[in-house]
Parts: sequence; C-alpha cells; structure tokens
Amino acid sequence: MIKFKKFFAGNKEYAPLALRLVAAWRLIAGVYTYAFFSKPITEVKGFFQHLGMPFPLASAYISVYAQLVCGVLFAIGLWIRPAALLMIINFIVAILAAHLKDSVTTSFAAWALLAISISLLFFGAGKISIDNFRRKNLLS
Repeated sequence: MIKFKKFFAGNKEYAPLALRLVAAWRLIAGVYTYAFFSKPITEVKGFFQHLGMPFPLASAYISVYAQLVCGVLFAIGLWIRPAALLMIINFIVAILAAHLKDSVTTSFAAWALLAISISLLFFGAGKISIDNFRRKNLLS
C-alpha cells in the first residue's frame, strides 16, 4: 500500500494534464467544424435562437471561438485560470439555457466540462504546463 501511495504522490502532476487534454479534445472537437467553416455558424445561431438567447449570431461566434481558444489553451497549459473561468461561464449558460431538462446522457459533456473547468480554476494547470514553466522562469 505504501508503494501505491508513493507512486501516486510522485506522479500527481499528470492528473491536471489528463483533465486539460480531455477537456481540450472535447472543446475543440465540438466547435472546429464551425470555427473553420466546414459547417455554417448559422446552425449554432439557429439553435441559440430556438433557446431564446439574446443576440444569437454574436452569441454563437463568442461561444464557438471561446471554446476553440480555451481548448487550445487547456491543451498547452497556458493562461489556465482565465480560460477556465471563461469556460465556467460558458457552460453555466449552456446548462441553464439548454441542458437543465436533458437526460444525464445528453447533458453529461456540459456538466463534465464545467467540473473540469472549476477544478482547473482552483488547482491551476499543474507542473506539466507552459504556465508552470513561465512561473518558474519568472521566479528564477
């Protein structure tokens, strides 16, 4: 049992990396077709219009590009806390506007991304990140 504790204590820096990479993958995969114009952004606008969101076209662009940029930031471990805060706001709005009455299966991704973003806001990017590299070099 002590070997397990020692192993996990010595490798805990991989946990935030795993969270960041999974979240980045889902964020980027969810929006890249709209961000790079494979699909028209008007599909997102129509969905937001259906939900009664204000300024549906502007909201669509903001949501799509925020998820894309934050996904990239999560992947590389840069500016994690600001990116996490932006994703917390994004997914609270998504859950309140679109997922409150959905099944667990349908709404799980939004809830999981919210939880990961909250974790990253509190704990930061971890040792394996550009944030940590920059912090170490600034303090040296």
